[in-house]
Amino acid sequence: MIFLPVCLNITGKKILIIGGGKAAVSKLKVLEMYSDQITILAKEISSELKKKKYSLIEKEFDPEDLKGYYLVYGCTNNIELNQTIFTECEKNGILVNVCDNPPLSHFTSPALIKKDNMSIAVSSNAENVKKSIEWRNYIKDFLKNDFI
Repeated sequence: MIFLPVCLNITGKKILIIGGGKAAVSKLKVLEMYSDQITILAKEISSELKKKKYSLIEKEFDPEDLKGYYLVYGCTNNIELNQTIFTECEKNGILVNVCDNPPLSHFTSPALIKKDNMSIAVSSNAENVKKSIEWRNYIKDFLKNDFI
């Protein structure tokens, strides 16, 4: 798979995270650096996510829930549900990322460094997440003294 590195203009765009566990927490940590228009939908939402200021919807996923969203992250541990999320997003022209499943993703989330209005992203085309994180950390350490 080949993923094109791009930066999306998400000004005024709604983002939906489906899932309420560790994967959702991980995605939220990155997303909240860029947006405050985030909704978390899950049958069960972790106490860590409940502490956040974002919209929380505690219920089972229904394809109707996708209406009005620009980006969707499928962060569940249910393979069938993740497939449904991908299929419904495809049908509705919504960009989707299913965590840890590149074939069910229109985009990937790179390892990031963000300082003010500057961002550095490191990606491995979803082939080696650990290496992307290592590179990101190396760059962060390299820049720390002068920039970060």
